[in-house]
Amino acid sequence: MPEGTTHLAIFNEVDPVAEAIHELRELGIPDNQMNIISGLPYSAEMLGREKSWSMIPKFSIIGFVLGFVLSIVLNWGSVLQYPLIVGNLPLFAIPTTIIVTFELSMLGLLLFTFLGVVWENAWPSWGKKVYRKDVSDGKIAIEFICPPEIHTRVHEMLGALGAEWVHRTEATEI
Repeated sequence: MPEGTTHLAIFNEVDPVAEAIHELRELGIPDNQMNIISGLPYSAEMLGREKSWSMIPKFSIIGFVLGFVLSIVLNWGSVLQYPLIVGNLPLFAIPTTIIVTFELSMLGLLLFTFLGVVWENAWPSWGKKVYRKDVSDGKIAIEFICPPEIHTRVHEMLGALGAEWVHRTEATEI
């Protein structure tokens, strides 16, 4: 666990939040010790943070390919394993395998996309969280871990940038 205590700063608008994040970085607080809490989905670029890349498309492609391969194995492998010639019909019938191939490919894509979303969101966490009711009312909060030696400088800087509430806080049950 990083050294320092958890603080929470509440802002009314987005613009001062981006500036506050920049100033917190300059004071030596890294991005991995800052968390933005908001009722609205602000992009990383709006807040001056690096874009986070998602692994979900890779999970989806892997799922599609695995579903496709499974469908080919089931469709063609069963025919090779148990050849059954009926009348004048071909042994390998393409039109009848299209539906199964499509369905299993989409099943693999959907299943792996779901698993990718669950994986990327770090599974459900049921522990205590830092939260304030003002965030539900449209305000934006920055939760950050601050070393004890710069508490006063950080509080003064955030107050000057327009934070209406800056305090040391602790996680509570939501």
